[in-house]
Amino acid sequence: MLDGSSGCGCRLLFSRHHDIGRQNKDARVTGVEADGVHISFREGVVKVPFDQLPQELQRQYGYDPANTTELHNGIAVKLAGTVKRVAGQMLANFPQSVAQNPMPIALLVGFVLVLTIAAGTWVKSRKREQRLASRRDEYRKSDDWQRKRALVLKRDKYHCVYCGARASRVHHKRYAPRNVGSEPIEWLVSVCERCHDKLNPDFG
Repeated sequence: MLDGSSGCGCRLLFSRHHDIGRQNKDARVTGVEADGVHISFREGVVKVPFDQLPQELQRQYGYDPANTTELHNGIAVKLAGTVKRVAGQMLANFPQSVAQNPMPIALLVGFVLVLTIAAGTWVKSRKREQRLASRRDEYRKSDDWQRKRALVLKRDKYHCVYCGARASRVHHKRYAPRNVGSEPIEWLVSVCERCHDKLNPDFG
């Protein structure tokens, strides 16, 4: 966080990250929770804790660093909007003034860099997940997987190892994306459709 005594540092930051600011000028604060805000931009959505926001935004959303116990206990955040509990989490409607005039994140001193790092991490993680999913789908169509699947079902006599029903699927007891295609047959078990759905496996 940059304070008032670091004006030179702020100017240097914006000079170095001018392009970053232009790329993220459409970023908007679009949601508020008890412990932070959601920022939407072209690449997706990231959540930033209140303690990483500039002080002016901390004050705007009623965050008090000296009194965080209330936040952690789920007590209402002091916002102009209405706080309500949804799916076990404290969510808040945006104050009308903020909703009507969303603040460009690129204008917040020192915050462009934080947003860019978070965005880059999110994009890299998403791309990695997509690569793994593509590799997994290709392997499921391979002769090697079909052979392993047949061996496992035959070994377990087509009985689900969890409930004893007729098995038609194969489940990874131990699943690691990096091991797709090289997992030992001992990691695989036969399961019925019902148990397969309950286990909600990443692969199988």
